[in-house]
Amino acid sequence: MSADTSRGAAAMLRSAGRVAVGAAVALALGAALAGCSQAAALAPVGGNRVSEARFATIDVLLEKGIAVLEAPVCENGAGTAITCSGTTADGGSIEAESSTEANASLVVRVGGEEIYSGGLFDVLEKAARG
Repeated sequence: MSADTSRGAAAMLRSAGRVAVGAAVALALGAALAGCSQAAALAPVGGNRVSEARFATIDVLLEKGIAVLEAPVCENGAGTAITCSGTTADGGSIEAESSTEANASLVVRVGGEEIYSGGLFDVLEKAARG
């Protein structure tokens, strides 16, 4: 093999190596970005009373077959109160009320109409059972 042929082969290997490294970096970056978007969509396994009120509200909406545009966001209100609000796919309001008390109740309204009134933990337990 001549010196020119050896140099040409070495140049081709370096070029192929750069392409392989570039492809590996692109693949790793793509996987990392996909992982971020998927992780952002995951809900925590446990949580505090505010997150439990949110999960239960969403469970009620799913059980009733209500399409959601903006998932309910819940926050602490005055005293032990928890309030949640969101929007249905057709633009209706989603409102829920609960509390931080041990035997908390949950009231969920869609478009002003009450669709659920009962125990917060009853909803969570029913959803956990499937």
